[in-house]
Amino acid sequence: MLTPHLTFRQSGSRSMRVRTDQRGAALLEALVAILLLMLGILALIGLQGRMVSASTEAQMRGEATYLADQLLGQMAVDEGNFAGYVTTSGSCSSANCTAWLANVANTLPSGTATVTVNGSVVTVQVNWTPANSTQRTVLVSASLNF
Repeated sequence: MLTPHLTFRQSGSRSMRVRTDQRGAALLEALVAILLLMLGILALIGLQGRMVSASTEAQMRGEATYLADQLLGQMAVDEGNFAGYVTTSGSCSSANCTAWLANVANTLPSGTATVTVNGSVVTVQVNWTPANSTQRTVLVSASLNF
């Protein structure tokens, strides 16, 4: 059976017991606690980065949906000119559509859009490419009956 080694030191008039096999244990425990704290802080920093990325992605998706809805609203007002809103090779013949395409390009990073009309069904596809990512798409389809 192992017996702990004890030494006695004289400090003034008091005697203190010091276990020689326990020296440095508190320092080691403090270092482990600091390591765990640092890992937790790094995890929180990573989580915050992911939250900012997801928030930016949601904002761009909302902008794209808003832009598509804006064009559909303009088309509903200009009900006799659906053909002027159809995009071919990235452009359209309606002045309102041309201004809208410029707004898409200015609002979203690498923003482009296509508009197709099939009878009374209008489909608006808005594309954009966030930094360091793949292309994203929002597709909005509506039936404009008058």
